[in-house]
Amino acid sequence: MRRGMSLIVLAIVSVAGIAAAQAVRLTAEEARRELYGVELAGVNESEGDDWRECIEPGGRTVYRRDGETREGRLEIRPDGQACFNYPPDTYWSCFNVVREGRNYRFDEFVTRRVRRGVRRCGGANDAYVRLGAGI
Repeated sequence: MRRGMSLIVLAIVSVAGIAAAQAVRLTAEEARRELYGVELAGVNESEGDDWRECIEPGGRTVYRRDGETREGRLEIRPDGQACFNYPPDTYWSCFNVVREGRNYRFDEFVTRRVRRGVRRCGGANDAYVRLGAGI
């Protein structure tokens, strides 16, 4: 009986460890390495709408949501937060970034697709979105 109980406890601990390993908050170094030069497509879980963000290696971003396209900047803070600014706004929206498997969570903004190796993003006037209309 004790051996059976020990195996059950071991199985529960193993599953919990695997789940915890799949959701990891990025350090500043990891965020810089993983978030520059990517196209992200996802959903805002609180609103239920789709969004897209293309981030060039130098930090320039092109953000698309609700039919609006905005150009801005990404900066990674020393604590690992990803901070976005879209002029003419002067405030920065900062998020703790959690890697969930192959995707990322920026609070309620969750990616469903990540494309790496991006060198240049289209501009705010570009109608072309490489990741397609649907997620």
